Amino acid sequence: MTITDSRTNYFGGLVMLYHLLINADGHIDEKELSMGRLMKQHENIDDWEFEYHLKRISDLSKQQIINDCIASLKKCDEKLKLKCIAWMSLIANSDGFMAPEEWKLIYYIYNTELKLNLKDILETQKMLPRPR
Repeated sequence: MTITDSRTNYFGGLVMLYHLLINADGHIDEKELSMGRLMKQHENIDDWEFEYHLKRISDLSKQQIINDCIASLKKCDEKLKLKCIAWMSLIANSDGFMAPEEWKLIYYIYNTELKLNLKDILETQKMLPRPR
């Protein structure tokens, strides 16, 4: 796999998971959107690339987006998988509360599908920026 493929899989998986997460509880909070902007900036995701990935999934069912997201993330190395889940945990908690639907989604992907260690996710989370 080339660097470009890895980047595409990571960004695609990250954007799909972000979309799923902010819509999981039926309420999109401004703090979640703000964390999404911070994530885009920190990860150097251009607006057009972000919008490209969102548009690509706009007509898909939730289950298909989950399946595509997992498939993309499984092609990433462990460091990128951890980073993706760490971002989602920060975003889910950004409004001061992680909704059960958000936790269920994150847990399913990191534990059931990607087989990641929670301790590693929490360590990765410490390295990510927070809003000022």
